[in-house]
Amino acid sequence: MADLKAPAKGVGHTAIFIAWVRHMESLREDALFRDPLAAAMMTTLAEDPALSEVAEVVDATHTSARGFPEYFAVRTRFFDDELRDAMDRGIRQVVTLAAGLDARTVRLPCPDGTVWYELDLPEMTEFKTGLIARAELLPTCARRAVAADLTEPWSQALLAAGFDPELPTAWLVEGLLMYLEPADGDALLARLSALSAPDSTLALEHLQAAMLGDEGAPVRARVEEQGASWLAARDDLGPWLARHGWHADVFAGDDPRIGYGRSVAPLPACWLVGARRSRTAG
Repeated sequence: MADLKAPAKGVGHTAIFIAWVRHMESLREDALFRDPLAAAMMTTLAEDPALSEVAEVVDATHTSARGFPEYFAVRTRFFDDELRDAMDRGIRQVVTLAAGLDARTVRLPCPDGTVWYELDLPEMTEFKTGLIARAELLPTCARRAVAADLTEPWSQALLAAGFDPELPTAWLVEGLLMYLEPADGDALLARLSALSAPDSTLALEHLQAAMLGDEGAPVRARVEEQGASWLAARDDLGPWLARHGWHADVFAGDDPRIGYGRSVAPLPACWLVGARRSRTAG
């Protein structure tokens, strides 16, 4: 099999960083989840300069931001539970936007008939598909990788892959909106809402507004070391989503009600959302 090339610096390296943190969580005896794709990435990229670059960021994060990695473990488990709940209620169509190196299609127990669409840039889509094949990981659903730029109209690519807008959908928007210009984030929410049948669900993360000010400067520096930048944040997620027909439960990332017993650092300050599409929406 040909060598796999790590995604370019920027949001690609951010995906590698998050996968590394998930790998570290997987090694704990009390792990909130196990991530075999992250383990495969560590082996596959062992000699890749990209991994050594990200290693410096991982080390700096653990030494200067106590409790920071806990946030990503809690975030992962929170969205795991949101998606499991949606599938338990009968939803069989799932869409992840900016899927990165997310391993849910190979580690979550999906009911028969589940079709899971993973959208990301072509480079990331190719790398992840190759990594899954090299690691001989078997998807637990019908996984459909869709190459698309989420700052451009992406609906047609999703529809061409077989997505049915008449069926309820479980959407996942994790680690994405803060990297988009506000207008692009608004367009993305409008687009996915237009594709969402009644009873669809939405699991979403966004940055708290304070993170674009002085309070967020130390964490922004870590992000920028990976060649990425935070471009958007907002604190009005409930009203924002309501305008698009969603009823949302919004939690701060360090809220103990969703912490699974972990102590999460207040930085980065993010919102985690679970929302349902009204039967009368649209």
